[in-house]
Amino acid sequence: MRLALLLGTLLLSSGCVVASSRPSRPPPRPGPPPRPVAMNYDEAVRRGFEQCRSRGYRCELKEAHLTGNNVWKVKLRAYTHRAKGHLHLDYDAYTRNLLKVNDKVKGKGGGRDDDWDDDDDHRGHGRGKKKGHAHRDD
Repeated sequence: MRLALLLGTLLLSSGCVVASSRPSRPPPRPGPPPRPVAMNYDEAVRRGFEQCRSRGYRCELKEAHLTGNNVWKVKLRAYTHRAKGHLHLDYDAYTRNLLKVNDKVKGKGGGRDDDWDDDDDHRGHGRGKKKGHAHRDD
């Protein structure tokens, strides 16, 4: 009986040694980094309003859309107490970088002078000009 016990112990211990001597598997390779998430409509509009307000304008959304080359185009009407116009902004959809700004906010009266309600412009620009009519057509 002792011989059977000794023989069983030897067989079990050799099996454990064989099992533990197997090479371990290498750890799995990490996958590629996740692709950045594109900006959605709400984020593009929010960034447009932030940019507009940072310039001191009151803002009203005209439109926002994503182009085929991953650029958000945000178009806003922009106002101050003495000026009005538009602000067009282009954002990269993935990096969120501001790519282009078209700021066309001008003082009332076409931006020619700050004192837009005075009649000190003696050159006659912008008054009574009729396109397609003779010069003396009054």
